[in-house]
Amino acid sequence: MIASIIFGVFSLIFASIFCWFRTEKANVYSLLLKIFSSLCFVLCAVFAIKVSSSNNFNLLILIGLVFGLVGDILLDLKIMYPEDGNKYFVAGTYSFAVGHFFYFISALLYNSAVSPKNLLWCVLASVGIAIVLTIAIIFISKKMGLDFGKMLYVVISYCFILTFMVAYTIAIAIFNPIYWIFASGMILFLISDMVLSMQYFGGKTAKYLVYLNHITYYLAQVMLAISILFII
Repeated sequence: MIASIIFGVFSLIFASIFCWFRTEKANVYSLLLKIFSSLCFVLCAVFAIKVSSSNNFNLLILIGLVFGLVGDILLDLKIMYPEDGNKYFVAGTYSFAVGHFFYFISALLYNSAVSPKNLLWCVLASVGIAIVLTIAIIFISKKMGLDFGKMLYVVISYCFILTFMVAYTIAIAIFNPIYWIFASGMILFLISDMVLSMQYFGGKTAKYLVYLNHITYYLAQVMLAISILFII
């Protein structure tokens, strides 16, 4: 348990150092720091599994975190090589979407194991909420001057996936309070991506946004990893 927490703390520390480098310039050193930061939240999950158990819920979360690491690398390459930015953005977004798929399967299995009577309600309600939230977020984004351009449909698809996961994990947590750790991680994930959208599509370059985006993101992934200690 201690090793898991230590790697979670290291992830946030490396992320903070990475942000300092990123506000200066995106280069190979900032990329390495980002990889170390992401590798730490993966190791956080690995040691959490060793302490708790290697059940399907936990292993699927670990796989999702690994896809998060891949997505982190791809999105940083987008900044380093802007001429191929759209390709790296799409590839990175797909990687995160696949990660969320594994998070969803983990949540679905957990939901069916601890509160099967609420499973259908949780899924259907979450789909409805995700549709409403996606429409609202895209509408508000347009009002804020965000220009998604050719990435509009990619953004809409990913927005639905992420808002669904937020709604679904909250729904599970309502009936199983221990799951709030995982749900809180998903909420932070959404906040991080909303800030990222302001940077990518709104031209916002303030340094504090770099910190806000990455600290909320890494805290989100660490919380997902730490939740393994409690999801049994």
